[in-house]
Amino acid sequence: MLGNSHIKGVCMGNKTVKNILVIICLTHMISTLFALDLDTLLQEYQSESDLSLKTRKENAGHVIIFTRDDLERMQVESLKDVLKALPFFRYMENRTARPDMLNADPVLYQSKSIRVYINDNEMLIPTMGSGFILFGNIDMDFIDHVEIYEGFPTFEFGIEPSTVAIRLYTKDARHDSGSRIKALVASHATNKANVYTAGTTESGFSYYLYANHTQNNQKTYSLESKDVKRNIQTKHFYASIKKENYKIELQALEQKKDAFLGHLPYAVPQSTQIKEKFLNLAFSNLFLEDKSLQLNFSYIHTREHYNALYNPRLSPLFGGFEKEENSANADALTLVLQKKFSLKNHTISVGFQGRYKSFDMNDIQYDGASAPYKQMYDKEYAYSIFAQDSILLSEKNLFGISLMQQYYNRNRNVRSDSLTQARLAYIYSTNKFTSKTFLIRQNFVPEAYQMAIPRTGNPHLKSEIYKSVIEELHYRKQNILSKLILGYVTTQRVQLPNAQGIVQNSTGKLKNRYIALEFDYNFRLKDKLLLKADYTKSDFSQFVAGKNFSNEYFSYLIRMLNSFGKFDIFNELVINQGYQNVKVGYDYSAGVRYGVNKDFHINLKGENIFNRGLTRKYYYNLVPVAKQIEVPVEEQKVMLSLEYLF
Repeated sequence: MLGNSHIKGVCMGNKTVKNILVIICLTHMISTLFALDLDTLLQEYQSESDLSLKTRKENAGHVIIFTRDDLERMQVESLKDVLKALPFFRYMENRTARPDMLNADPVLYQSKSIRVYINDNEMLIPTMGSGFILFGNIDMDFIDHVEIYEGFPTFEFGIEPSTVAIRLYTKDARHDSGSRIKALVASHATNKANVYTAGTTESGFSYYLYANHTQNNQKTYSLESKDVKRNIQTKHFYASIKKENYKIELQALEQKKDAFLGHLPYAVPQSTQIKEKFLNLAFSNLFLEDKSLQLNFSYIHTREHYNALYNPRLSPLFGGFEKEENSANADALTLVLQKKFSLKNHTISVGFQGRYKSFDMNDIQYDGASAPYKQMYDKEYAYSIFAQDSILLSEKNLFGISLMQQYYNRNRNVRSDSLTQARLAYIYSTNKFTSKTFLIRQNFVPEAYQMAIPRTGNPHLKSEIYKSVIEELHYRKQNILSKLILGYVTTQRVQLPNAQGIVQNSTGKLKNRYIALEFDYNFRLKDKLLLKADYTKSDFSQFVAGKNFSNEYFSYLIRMLNSFGKFDIFNELVINQGYQNVKVGYDYSAGVRYGVNKDFHINLKGENIFNRGLTRKYYYNLVPVAKQIEVPVEEQKVMLSLEYLF
């Protein structure tokens, strides 16, 4: 099967290396899986990162955690590596090759409700409502551990509600004092290099500095005598300075990427490109003796430039132009103030959050001439106040109630919104068994790219309404954890484009039913087996032109993490079935990590080794006959990296 797709690039991309990698990993997986001497020492062993996670609240939502140890042994290079195997969700990209995990339609961006946080600071693209479109595949070498919350998590996380909250926690001087350099080469001439240094000054300041450069190349596809690409070049800088309860963070990110098929599904572009710049400055502080009052302030500036060249030019029916260019500049200021306190059996959290956005999306040109239309509005003010009370009814019973009131004001007489979010939780927990029940009602407002963008924006859009009931059951016995998750979610006023590309609220209702089973088995000191299976059924009345839509999705995961002497071995098999516009596939990835000594590591990893992983179909020409191209969500790739700490 490996011969079906020849990997170009570095010398390790040949079939022999991949076969050796598969044989080593499968042999060790089988030998450890059937080991007889199960080790209960795991309960006593925890890395420093693991210990900090034990105090998380069950009330926050369904949480999936990747510890520092997990990330290192899985050789996680980008956020995509942990998102491609989530229950109910799968990492996807839209037709411009940008992360879009909720995308059922490859044309319109759908993942505005997926929030990405670095520490307590939300990564935000002001025009899109979420930073996932830029940070959904961010490099991970500066990240210590990851928490992913599904099922409409707690309102404490941010100013706006979410369906999925991805919280990335950075490394710092406390655990990573010193320096590290890393270099990686991979298939298709992909390469990455980064460095970090951390320490503490005599005056009590601790610092962490990180710089990364990645050239991520993927397979080039030929369509109608034109090459379409998905290559990305990324430059990333992150710095944090901390003293006592004060922390300042600075982040700069620049990406230059091929935009694959471009925005328009009418013809294959001669070339497409997106350039993006992101700058973030954040400040946080904890007040009072018990550190129960938290202040966060963040400033974000983003710039984006998109261009597409069509040769021959598009027909008059689709605009009649040869070159399209548009630029967008945006700024966001966010202020969050939260206070937590306890009163008898109540744990109460209250907060105020405010955000100001300004954006300019008027720079649109066709064949060098400026478009005659202007954006609907260019400023938005969002405010929210929330209160959450966790009531301990008894030692084993907890009831939680959360309320959030939001206000959205936009200039130029564009509609304002006043929304109420509500969340109820009931937690029953013993030493071995936990039950979590959530009842949730949330509204998701339309964002600037849906309302304000010239020509296709609709200032009359209304918010989407989500209603859900979710149940999660855990059973833990020694080194075994079993989970069952059940959910039912309805969405009203779904925002979809019409035939002219203008977003409208649907009159129908989207219904999702889902169930997941998980078996987590820790044997011996550092050996783990994870088995997952999940099922989702979606029904959408009046999906397009009054037609109904229905589909079923199945996903399965087997993941093994093993250690043998100086070797850490990783195996993962992800199977997907039933996804709309995707082919049934299985993605097998494996890796070997060798510690020459405590400061020097050599890593070898293969992704989608058999080139049978999840694929995605995109329209590239609609006239005279609709044509589609099918490409892997994750390309087949082999990578080799070296890490040195000093």
